[in-house]
Formats: sequence, C-alpha cells, structure tokens
Amino acid sequence: MSSEKPPLVFALVDLTRILYYGPAVAGAFLLGAVLAMPDRPLWLALAQILFVGITGFSAGFVVNDWMDWRADKVTLAARGQYPEYAAQLRRERPLTGTRPIAAGIIRPASALAFALALIAAAAAVALTLPVPHRWYVLAGLLFGNGAEALYCVIKRGQRRFPFATFLSAALVALPASVGYLAAHRPDLTALLLFASFYAWEVGFNQLHDAVDAENDRRRGIFTLSGTFGLRFVAAWCLTLSAVVTACFLAVWRTSGSGIAMLAGICAAAVLLLGTDVLFLVRPKLRMAGAAIEIHLAFVLVVVVATVMDSAARWAAA
Repeated sequence: MSSEKPPLVFALVDLTRILYYGPAVAGAFLLGAVLAMPDRPLWLALAQILFVGITGFSAGFVVNDWMDWRADKVTLAARGQYPEYAAQLRRERPLTGTRPIAAGIIRPASALAFALALIAAAAAVALTLPVPHRWYVLAGLLFGNGAEALYCVIKRGQRRFPFATFLSAALVALPASVGYLAAHRPDLTALLLFASFYAWEVGFNQLHDAVDAENDRRRGIFTLSGTFGLRFVAAWCLTLSAVVTACFLAVWRTSGSGIAMLAGICAAAVLLLGTDVLFLVRPKLRMAGAAIEIHLAFVLVVVVATVMDSAARWAAA
C-alpha cells in the first residue's frame, strides 16, 4: 500500500466495516423484521429498522477500534510476519487495508466523535417508531454499543476463560431479535432468533480469534485457539453450527413460515456444517479464514430464503 494516507472518507467507511459486514448485519435486521410482518409489509418500518440497525451496529465497530487503537498499533507494526492476520484486515477494511486509528489515518478523538454521531442518528430514527417498539429498539442500541466497549475491556483481562466471547455473542444476537421487536411484541420467535444468532456468533468469534491469535498473544489475551489449538476450535464450531441449525429450524416452525425458508435453512446448514467438518479434518489457519466467509454466507442464504418466503405470503394475502 502507498505510504500516502488514504482519504479521510475511506478511513470512516473502513471504521464501520460496512463493506464487509454490512450485508450480513442488514440481513439479520431484515430477517427479524419480515418475520414480524406475516400478513403485509410495513415499508416505512422496514426502512426505519434497516437504518437504525446498520447505523447503530456500525457505531459499535468504530467503538471497538477506538477502544483498542493503542494495542492495535503495536500489532500493525509486525503484521508482515502474520499473513493470515494481514489478509483478514484487508478483507474487513478494503479501502485502507488497515486499522485506520492505529495506522494514524484518523485521530482517536475524531473516530469517537464519529461513533457518537452514528449512535445519535440511529437513536433519532428509532424514536420515530411507535410505542412500545421504539423502546425495544433503543434498548438494543444502547446495550449493544455499551457492551461493545465493555467487551474490549473484558477481553484484555481474560486469562483462563473467554468471557468476552460470550458477551460479544450477545451483541451479534441482537439484530434479528431487535428487528423483530421493532414491529412485534416479545414472544418465543424473538427468543429463538436471539438464541440462533447467539450460538452462531460464539462460533464465528472463535474463528476470528484463531485468525487473530498472534494479535491476542501479544496483548496477553486468553483464547481457545491459543490454549487448546485449532482442532479444539474446529470441533467447538461444528457443535455450535449444529445448535444454530436446530435453533433456526425452531424459528421456522414458531413463525409459521413456508417451504422457501425451510429450504434455505437446510441448504445453508449443509454448507456451514460441511465447512466446519473440513476445518476439523484440516485444522489450519487458512481453513479458519475460509470458515469465516462461509459463516457469513450462511446468514445471507437464510435471509434471502426468509425474505422470499415472506414475499410469497404477502403476495398471497
């Protein structure tokens, strides 16, 4: 990459990681929202949910980079020795190929101001939702960003158990259930959506920890891959993927969805479980990186199938 600093707008976009995670995040909110609208689409509510979801979740990524920029600066200096870590950086932040705050492209104070502006914009739109749905969404927004900062603090201090992983999973489990609660009252489907994405994120986070193991080791952070090895992580992810599949099948049943959603869940599960089996057979960092992409693809396949299912119901109503 050129020694010349990329434009500031590139740094802001990469701080949100929207080009990499945006489709999966938007898809999770959309999944919950369309399941909450079994009879007809509420177009304004859908637009509000997607705006709040993408903006609020992106703010959490900015908060994460702001909290960790000093430690990340040390790791960036040595990233040439760790190709898998460098490759994941380029995938997540394609415009700069690095962590913009740690690399000095944007000042920490400016990044924090940007995160607060995103949170304020998301909260302002959330307040336009009807009661009580606005309070559900606002609670999810505030919890998500507050817990993101807490996650960074806990991860630095964990030594024998990955507590931060289980907190992080709660953040990623929120989008689908918050999207659902933005247009529906709490019920079993909302709880199952949370459980589905919670189990998914615990596995996804372990894959990230495996790729990011050298960064964590330098910071003295405990991870499962660093302590027990990649084969243990692969077996753990395979188990969690089976739980994810079972939870999504339960969502399909309680939501009264049709054959399109069921087919999507089954097809995505074959892809997900098959990849995890390959990772177990070949526990290499390259396979962990590939599994990250497949876990994201799983969400997108389920979302597309669910939206198609809902569209068919709306057309028949």
